Amino acid sequence: MSDYRWNVSDFTVAYDQAAERVHPFYLELQAAILNALAFPANAEVLLVDMGGGSGRLIERALDKWPEASGIVLDQSEPFLALAERRLARFGSRASCLKARLQDDWRNLLPTPPAAIVSMSAVHHLDPAEKQTFYQRCFEALGPGGRLLNGDEVRPENDADYLPILQEWASMWEVGIADGSIPPGIHAALRGWIDRNVTRFGQPKQSGDDYHETATAQLAYFRNAGFEEAKVLWHKKLWALLSAKKRVD
Repeated sequence: MSDYRWNVSDFTVAYDQAAERVHPFYLELQAAILNALAFPANAEVLLVDMGGGSGRLIERALDKWPEASGIVLDQSEPFLALAERRLARFGSRASCLKARLQDDWRNLLPTPPAAIVSMSAVHHLDPAEKQTFYQRCFEALGPGGRLLNGDEVRPENDADYLPILQEWASMWEVGIADGSIPPGIHAALRGWIDRNVTRFGQPKQSGDDYHETATAQLAYFRNAGFEEAKVLWHKKLWALLSAKKRVD
């Protein structure tokens, strides 16, 4: 899609450079995902990062598990180009696939993965798309496979939700003003502020920041067939949602 904002090279490069400044718990949430995987040091497993962007999370996973392989799936060609460069040192252990999360990507995977992970991506799907996506994750995973979604989730009440959005927006404005957030992403961040703060409460559509509660999404996990659906980590707008596929 030519109008898809993540298909702008300058934007993706700027986001990759500033990810830890834009997302206040970026490294902490990644670490929580890796800790939750808890594979043995020599695990020969396949990990798939859905909406994996520039490959930062898969890079950390492949460094941690030197016998594992990883796939970054994303719809952004500029992001996948960054991921390919970042992951080139892993050779055949790493690969990138171009697909939307809304697509039926299951047949693109070479083998059932041991884990499907995601970070700050699934919240762009509307409720029906999320449910379809989680169902496909369940069907794609091997027995005992894990689903770990580190994402933006909203509180139950608007009175608690809006102040968190405003705090995030204020943090970005400071970063824009002091130069710690590069210019290539300024317009996108201000667009986010307009959609989510200035026009708070207006209807959302697929592709927007379609935040839902953790409770709602854990119900989606269970409806898809997952067990042990729970929140492993939660700070402000971000949470790590976890579930497991039963071993038959």
